[in-house]
Amino acid sequence: MRRWVVLAFLLVACSQTTGSPVAGATASPAQSAATPIPDLPLTNVDLSCRLPVIDSSNSGIDPPLFAGGFVTFPAAALAPDSAGGVRLGSNGDLTTEASPTLHNDRSALRGTPFYDRAQRRWVPASPSQSTPDGAFYAYATWDPSTPSRARVHIVNVGTATEKVFDVAVPDNAMGFTVADFDSQGVYLLSNAFEQLPSGVWLMDATSGALRELVQVTFVEAVRGGYAWAARIDPRDPSPPQLRRSGTSSNSVVRVDLATGAKTTWFYRPGLQVDTIGFDSRSRPIIQVSHPDGSGRSETWLVNDPGGDGSSLIYAGGLFIWEPQADGDRLWFGGGTSFRGTTGIYLYTQTHGLQKVFAFTQGKPDHVITPVGFCA
Repeated sequence: MRRWVVLAFLLVACSQTTGSPVAGATASPAQSAATPIPDLPLTNVDLSCRLPVIDSSNSGIDPPLFAGGFVTFPAAALAPDSAGGVRLGSNGDLTTEASPTLHNDRSALRGTPFYDRAQRRWVPASPSQSTPDGAFYAYATWDPSTPSRARVHIVNVGTATEKVFDVAVPDNAMGFTVADFDSQGVYLLSNAFEQLPSGVWLMDATSGALRELVQVTFVEAVRGGYAWAARIDPRDPSPPQLRRSGTSSNSVVRVDLATGAKTTWFYRPGLQVDTIGFDSRSRPIIQVSHPDGSGRSETWLVNDPGGDGSSLIYAGGLFIWEPQADGDRLWFGGGTSFRGTTGIYLYTQTHGLQKVFAFTQGKPDHVITPVGFCA
């Protein structure tokens, strides 16, 4: 999965519905798959709101590993938030600079911290690890010296108090990752060495009771009752081979957590295919990249397995990542290389992908990511 500063992130015996590659998709008005360009021009947008963003540093903890702030539109001006710092301790503990202090473990963070507008504070967890109302988030820790057990922490954002459950870990797993947290409970994936997680478990957030939902490999995301998994489709005569470590995949499969039914949602022969997020209607945002290292990629909003009504968000040499759904809008961080970032990008069906903020305050090892609603 093409995610720069974040921790990267289904198979049961049931009938499978196979979709064809996206054929009925519509291209973004701003881009064409035939015309790659290195970056987009800066565009002034008619918005009046503040977008929370995270400036992420890979160079240590001074300044903070994560620094929160707001980009105000229409001026497109960035203002750091003095309460937005999240620091990394020597023991791997992520802590907020604002009080009361919220905690997470660096290895448990699945994405970047975000701004919890309902609680009016920065949270050291990703939105998928938080309840929809922002009142709680969850993370899991694991000690290799006791490999058969893991701890799942449920944090009350308002009081900064934790409830901790000790749970059993499947054989050969390296603890759990929290993939989602909704009214049904906490969705856990079992970690594997240098691979995407596998298996989906549901933990009751009140009792800590744990039950397996589906046993499936290479899970990229859990959302709205479904798991989304990376797969090599056997129809591909020349499947992709990654130049570095990771999980090769030329397709994305959706697995129903209630029934185990599998549906091939997107397939692109010979190319690397990854789920990088969702829009506000829980439709997957899928990135297609060339495993030859050329940097060429496509980003699609995929409506259904057949591709009808799907939209090409971008195609070319620009890297865009960490989509933030915001009503009918999608915000992205973006850059022209794996070193540094060039700004914030906004996608709408009307205008396509636009560069709406140029990040000029960062260093070569900094990236900026939208992490909340623009309001």
